[in-house]
This record gives sequence, C-alpha cells and structure tokens, in this order.
Amino acid sequence: MQMDGMSIGVDERRTGDKSRGYGIRLIAAIAFVQILFWGLALLIRPPVIDPAFEQNRLTDILVVETDGKRSRIEGRPNYYLGQGRVTRFVAHPLIEQPEQGLVVFVPRYNRWASLWVNGQAIPMADSPAWRAGRLGGKWVVPPGLLKPGRNSIAVEVRRECCRAFLVSIIAAPPGAIDIAIRQWRLQSLFPSVGLMVVGLFGAASCLMAAARSPYRQEAYAAALAFAGMALGGLWQVDILTPSSEPIYGAAGQMTMLATFAGLVALADRWFPGGPRYDRALITCSAIFAFINLAAALTTDGMPLAIRNLNELLVVLFANIAILSCVVRGVRVEGRALIPDAAVVMLIPAISIADLIGSLRISALSLNIAPLGILALAVLLLVGIVRRARMLSRRLEHANALLDARIASKEAELEATAALLRQREAEAAVQGERSRIMRDLHDGLGSQLMSIMLSARVGIAEPAVVAEGLQAVIDEMRLMVDSMDSVGESLSAALATFKARVQPRIESTGIAFDWQEDAAIATLSNFGPRDVLQIFRVLQEAVTNALKHAECSRIAVNAVVSDHRLVLQIEDDGKGITTRGQAGRGLTNMRLRAASVQGEVMVEPGKDGTGTRITLTLPLRLAQAAE
Repeated sequence: MQMDGMSIGVDERRTGDKSRGYGIRLIAAIAFVQILFWGLALLIRPPVIDPAFEQNRLTDILVVETDGKRSRIEGRPNYYLGQGRVTRFVAHPLIEQPEQGLVVFVPRYNRWASLWVNGQAIPMADSPAWRAGRLGGKWVVPPGLLKPGRNSIAVEVRRECCRAFLVSIIAAPPGAIDIAIRQWRLQSLFPSVGLMVVGLFGAASCLMAAARSPYRQEAYAAALAFAGMALGGLWQVDILTPSSEPIYGAAGQMTMLATFAGLVALADRWFPGGPRYDRALITCSAIFAFINLAAALTTDGMPLAIRNLNELLVVLFANIAILSCVVRGVRVEGRALIPDAAVVMLIPAISIADLIGSLRISALSLNIAPLGILALAVLLLVGIVRRARMLSRRLEHANALLDARIASKEAELEATAALLRQREAEAAVQGERSRIMRDLHDGLGSQLMSIMLSARVGIAEPAVVAEGLQAVIDEMRLMVDSMDSVGESLSAALATFKARVQPRIESTGIAFDWQEDAAIATLSNFGPRDVLQIFRVLQEAVTNALKHAECSRIAVNAVVSDHRLVLQIEDDGKGITTRGQAGRGLTNMRLRAASVQGEVMVEPGKDGTGTRITLTLPLRLAQAAE
C-alpha cells in the first residue's frame, strides 16, 4: 500500500510539472505573439493625433442650430448635432499671410458637408461623397477669398446617422498639412478595405473547403467569422451607409455579432473537447439579433447607453467562451496547441482595444481594431492552412500504418497459403497412396487371387497362368512408371512407356514406329493418376493389337492440337472382327479416359485396313495437376 501511494504521488508530481511546463510555454508564446502584433500595428498605424493636425486645430468653434442658437463645443463630440437635420459650425481664425492660400480639413463620420469662407461656398477638393465619411473632407481655399486678420470659416454638416458629428476643424497653409492628410487617409481606409477583401476571400475559401472536408463544422464557423469581418469592413468604409440612422447602427451591431459568433464557434471546434457552447451561442446570438432588429425598426434607433452595453456584453461573453476553449484545448493536447492558443488569444486583446476605442472616439486618432482584425483574419487563414497540413501529415502517417498493416496481413496470408499448399500436397500424397493401395487390392490382388485359386484346384493351364502373371507384371510396371514420372515432362513419361513396350512388340517380329510432336516436351506436371490412366489406355491398345490384329506394324503418334493432347495407336492388321474381347477392351479404355476428362475414338486405319485408336485429353489436366 505504501508503494502504491508513493507511485501515485510521483505521477501527480510529474503531471503537475508537465502542466507547469505547458503553462510557461503558453505564456511565453502568447507574450511573443502579442508583442510582435502590437509592435507592428503601432508602427504601421499609431493611435495618436498627428502633430500637424494638433498644431493647426481651430479653437472657439461655435455650433449654430437651425433656430439660430449658438453653443460652444466642449468635451466629447455630440453624436446627434442637435434636433435638426443640418448643423453649422463657425470659427474665426487669424490669418497673417493670406497670399499662401488655405487648406481646410474636417475629419468627420458622415458623408455630406459643405464649406463657406467669408460667405463664399468652396467646392470639396478631392474626396468623393461615398468615401468622405471615412476619409474626411478637404477644401483648398484660394488666396483671393482670404484677407489679413480674422476670417469667417463655416462648415455645414448634414445629419445622417449616429456617426454624423464634427469634432474639429483644421486650417493651415498648403504643404505639411497635405502630407499629414494623405497619411491619415491611407491609415484610415487601408485596414477597412483590406478587412473587407480578406474577409470575402476567407469566407469563400472556407465554404469551398467545407464541401468535402472532415473539418466541415470548423470551416462553416470560420466562414461565418470571415463574413462578419467582410461586412464590418464594408460598414466601416461607409459603402453600406443607409439614410436611416437606426438601420445603420443595427447593421454595425449585426456585423459585430456575426464576427464574434463565428469566432466563438470556430474556437469551440478548433480546440479538442468541443463543441460545448452551441446551445448558449445560438441563444445569446438570437437575443442580441432580436434587440438589434427591434432597434432598427424604431424612429430614433438604439439609445447610446444600451448600444454601449450591448457591445460590452457581446465582447465579454465571446471572450469568456474563447478563453475557456483555449484552456480546455491546452489541457487536453498540451504542447501541440500552444501556437494555436497564442494566435487565438489575439481575439480578446483586439476586441478590448476596439471596445475602448468605441467608448472614447476621436475623429483624428486612429483606432487599432480594424488593423488588428485584419491581421487576425490573416492569422486565421494561416492557422487553417496549418491545420490542413497537420491533417495531411496525419493522413500520410495513417496511410503508412495502413500499408504496414496490409503488408503484415499479406505476409500472414502468404504464410497461411503456403501452409495450405503444404497440407494440400500432403493430402494429395495421402490420396495417391490410398489410390495405389486400392489399385493393388482391387486390381493386382484380385488377379493374383484368381490365378492362385485356379492353381489350387488343378485347373490352371500353364499358358493361362503365364498370361495372367504377365498381365500382373505389366500392371505393376505401369504403376511404378507412373509414380516415377511425377515432376517430369509428359515426353519423359511417354519415353518410359516406349522403353517398356518396344522390346515386347519387336520380340514378336512386329515393326514399331514412334512419332512425337516437339510441343509434347513443354507439357509437364501431369499427376501420377493421369499418367497411369494414359499408360493403361496405351497398354490396352497395344495388347489388343498384339493379340487380335495379326498385324505387321504398330505406330504411336503423339501431338498437341487445339489445346488438346492427341495420342494415336494404329496397326495394319485385319481390324476389329471379333466383338467380344475387343468390345470389353474398348469399354475399359473409354472408362479410363473418362476418368481423366478424356475420350477414346476407334476407327479404321488410313488405307481402310487395320485399326486406329485415338486418345484425346484436354491440356487443363496439366494445369489442374500444378
């Protein structure tokens, strides 16, 4: 019991050390990614007001409402610009060198504005109406409209939506202010347009990849997140700005909701142990979507306090869910998911920065969130590619294991097949042995028994006994020759038969002719049973010719024709004139040929004299024997 307690304690300490090691690596990876991202982001898009803007900002701006009431702008910008549709901002800057001309720049969040200088209308310089809400309005005032001393500059802004406000008016001579405006516009527009393009590309790519992918759910979740990002980019560059303030505000809330819903669903499926938050995600998304749609149908839209609370809750719930997914995944797989966790942890950091920026808006300060979401979209694409590569490597590893298992199974099957072949060979040998025993018992044994009984009762004539013993000897020779021919070619087996019968035929004064086709030499592996039946048919034909044909010549011809083995035994005798013995011999030959799938045909010789016996065998006998 003490040993068990000690081993459990050691295991617990090892697990704790491993967890602490993973925690340190995770913290280091998160710190590295955060420092790298925020360093590059702040370098590309510093969230501070350009000094050229700050030095040339007009002060003492008065707001003139439609009823003529004047008030001074102080503190946070007024989103709603009073109760009227148009609000006029008036300032009186001191211009010491009017001959240089003047550039007036108004960073604003609506699309319609106009400028009057000393009572003269000035056309907007270079900002199309659909982009002016994001890029600000720029006017170039010619020197002829200016005068030394105080000049009247009035900017009239038309209210369209909750972002229609004016926070400052910048007026300076041409030169440095133009460079500052171009840089500010580039930093303002590029992240939003890039976010739109990357979001559309990412959503389309994920939808196409989801068609035949084992990560279909992850791909759909990523597509939703990318679609929300793309719509957010469209919303930020004011391409989709409607004329109704409630609809515009609801559209912005819906893009944020779609983005965070997709990110939560993706994180919940990306890390092992999930998904766990589907029901809560669907419920919360439905509630927030209902609130946004209801606000879009009202006259004045969602109140500012409720809108801020709505954004705060969405960001808070999404970040809690994403953090829990990261912690769960690292606990399950540990080191393998540390890079993924470090990248995903950018989501809470960027969303909190975006939330802080939305709570303290300045038209001149640049919010880091669009650039951050753009970077996050790129990192998600990289993560998806990395996950695809991991899947590919796992599939390759699985294929390698499968190939190894197949090779192992093939080796086992080959060993089993070899064992089966060995057992089949043993069974064939045993069957052949049993057949030989039956032949010895039924054939030779019965013949010898008959001769012995005849000798005992004294009725056996010497010639009959000699003939019977000769038949027994011939049968034994046939059996021995068939066994000796195993593994040899058919030509060798026939040569053995020829060597047996040729002296017997020639001793009677009968000529013997043997013809053999060259193709016979290619036939091999006839089984002993097949060879024995061939020998018996040939032996029966030769014996009948010697006994009954009264011939002077016996010819044997062996050929291969049409995938068949043809053996012909022909004599020049008197033919079959006695039906008794010849009939029994022919029946025996046909039965023996049929036992090896062959057939026997008896016909007259070539010149109409003598007898020709043809044995035809299919060549598949050799294949079956193999």
